[in-house]
Amino acid sequence: MIRAFETSKQAHQRHSDKAARTRDRILTLAAQAASVNGIGTLTIGGLASATGMSKSGLYVHFGSKEALQIALVDTIEKQFRKEVVGPVFAMPSGKDQLLEMMRLWIAWSQSPDRPGGCQLIAATFELDGLDGSVRDRLAKSIDAWRGAIRVLWNNGKPKGELRGLDAEQAASLAYGLYAAQHIERFLLHDQTAPERAMKLWKAAACR
Repeated sequence: MIRAFETSKQAHQRHSDKAARTRDRILTLAAQAASVNGIGTLTIGGLASATGMSKSGLYVHFGSKEALQIALVDTIEKQFRKEVVGPVFAMPSGKDQLLEMMRLWIAWSQSPDRPGGCQLIAATFELDGLDGSVRDRLAKSIDAWRGAIRVLWNNGKPKGELRGLDAEQAASLAYGLYAAQHIERFLLHDQTAPERAMKLWKAAACR
């Protein structure tokens, strides 16, 4: 009986692992689609077409369009933490850390995994005038990164390398430069925009 119970438990675990892998695959494809078409446009039906899965199969994983979009923001934020936040906070505090922050942030938007650029910055224009749980989840993510930038800026000050701006101003400048290079690169096809954003950020960080 114990052996039968263990076999049943192992089968359940295999099923759970398979479901988790399937969910991750769905969200990876959804993130790529959202880079081009936007988070706000993502639907169960549209994702079913992109993944070759049935709508009913996707509903098992997410239940609703809103749940899918929130899960997508969670997934993108997790990727962002891995590719940008983690490496930046692993560095010593100071000017070099702040420069690397902007460099990695811009590189994130240039990744082949994001053919249409950064999903999160694009979603701020899609969702900023709306109400609801998806907008609230996005706002939480954006605010968390702003907070991280403030921490990086304040931690650099004791080293005597950063002057002129306070942390709140630095966070606003960083977001402004990042959004500007994103718009100029994708909408205006100006491929010099990332370099220009880096120079302006360096001027502020090294002031």
